[in-house]
Amino acid sequence: MDISKLSFRNKLKSAFMVISVLSILITGLFSYTTTAGILEDKALTLTQDTVEKSAQVVDEKLNNLMLVMMTFMISNSFQNMLRDAQGGNSAAYFTHLSNMDNVFSQARIAEPLIQSIFISTPIGDFYPLSMNLNRSVAFTDTALYQRVAAAKRNIWIEGHEDPLFKGQQRVVSLILQPIAEYPVRDVYVVVNIREDGLRKIVSPASNGDSKTFLLNADGTLVYAERDPLIGQAAGSGQAARILRDEPGAGYTTIKLDRDDYLLNYAQMSLNEWTVVAIQSKDDVLKDLNVIKWTILCITGISFVVTFLLSGWFTRYLLRPLKGLQLVMKRVEGNDLNARFESGREDDLAQVGFRFNRMLEQIVVLIDEVKSAEASKRAAEIKSLSAQMDPHFLYNTLNTIYWKLKVGEVEPSQRMVMSLSRLFRLGLNKGQEMTTLDKELEHVRQYLELQRYSYERLFEYDIAVRDPSLLAQPVPRIVLQPLVENSILHGFEDMETGGSIRIDADLDPAGRRWTLRVEDNGRGMDEPLPMQPAPPDAEGGYAIGNLISRLKLVYGDEAELSVASEPGRGTVVTLIFPMNGGRSEDERV
Repeated sequence: MDISKLSFRNKLKSAFMVISVLSILITGLFSYTTTAGILEDKALTLTQDTVEKSAQVVDEKLNNLMLVMMTFMISNSFQNMLRDAQGGNSAAYFTHLSNMDNVFSQARIAEPLIQSIFISTPIGDFYPLSMNLNRSVAFTDTALYQRVAAAKRNIWIEGHEDPLFKGQQRVVSLILQPIAEYPVRDVYVVVNIREDGLRKIVSPASNGDSKTFLLNADGTLVYAERDPLIGQAAGSGQAARILRDEPGAGYTTIKLDRDDYLLNYAQMSLNEWTVVAIQSKDDVLKDLNVIKWTILCITGISFVVTFLLSGWFTRYLLRPLKGLQLVMKRVEGNDLNARFESGREDDLAQVGFRFNRMLEQIVVLIDEVKSAEASKRAAEIKSLSAQMDPHFLYNTLNTIYWKLKVGEVEPSQRMVMSLSRLFRLGLNKGQEMTTLDKELEHVRQYLELQRYSYERLFEYDIAVRDPSLLAQPVPRIVLQPLVENSILHGFEDMETGGSIRIDADLDPAGRRWTLRVEDNGRGMDEPLPMQPAPPDAEGGYAIGNLISRLKLVYGDEAELSVASEPGRGTVVTLIFPMNGGRSEDERV
């Protein structure tokens, strides 16, 4: 359907309907998005509280286990056995085995999480007499011994089948070195914790559809999990990477098989285990389906109501135009697209002729304003760009003079060449825009001259992380005022040790790029006002003047920010659009 062929009444009616429906859809979409964000954030926050409490509970449980085992190891029965084990008195083995049985029972009563306790010594193994020892496997032949021998410290072993006792029970093992007042060798205390008992302690952390599990330091499961989602989350490596990059506690969103999942985690203080909870984002937001359908229903109802009311409303609005239309038919046949024409000299014709003259005058005025504004903007840019600190030129020439005076001809020649390049690059053949390559060369020459004037005051470094940026257009002399501020103000109280770093980097999205000027000077107590300079501003390349230039060239597409702390230096960041910069006509 050709919209241009519709009557004005139908166009107005259609506009009412489109605006009404779009307004409702936009409002609904905003409400849906906002509600989804709030629900997601609430779900993450609530689950995070639960996960942190679960980590605290597990920590307290394992701390209690450690306390029970410390009490176990300072008991008389254990210490007497330890003394004979170190002395090689194997004759007392069965006596100690009998005496230790009571201590084993006390430890298991004090901490029900304990499945079994096994002690390996040079005079024999000690264990609860009520349990069936697996005599076909020696402790030194197990993977447990290999792990603790390599670690040479107390360690936790992830879930596995117990190799020391019969029954193939799934346990998590804690291998301790004994507590003694004298050096002890080849004695290991193995505490087996029931895997299902540890799982039940962590399970209360589940909130709604979230699934909770334990990961060790390398991101693998502490105990076996049957849930495929947990296996997928642990096996993908994403959780391990998050725990490695952002240890402690927190939450984030991960993607598994193109589905989004909310991940919460909290690291335990006793060991390097982390309690992790995962839940589907779709499950969290499933209640929003009601809101979605409600929005669609409201949109449909509004469309019907608008359709019924728009006919009456358009007729009401167009009633005056109908009368004007009857008058305009008297001048049919004229080229109304160009100008109003009529052979009559009545009032309506005079209005039309005067309207034509007004349009012609407006066009002339617009052209004059454009021309004047273009000249004004060009003059402002040239005025801003042409400012050169006379003190810098005086100091540079004075330095050249004195170096020649003392016979330093070669440094003087280099300074003259740098000054020549500085002016050549700064003039840029009268063009306001230059390339980043030339701008960096310009500021490099400026910095070299300043290094001769302020010997040993500062060093500088220029880095371009993406070589393609060197061809990017940039207003000339945007970096000089920034490094000049660093030298004159940032290093004002310094005699040496100053550092200036200039970085150019590409935005990850590829739509913008960044220039950063960073120094280690004295910094600022108060932030600079981020406003364009007034027309009568003085002071050369002030931040306000630089903002004015960026506004003239880029409009709102460029940004300038300053971050500074007293005693910690200043960082000025310039953000430019890729291949940006407006023509003279666009700057009007």
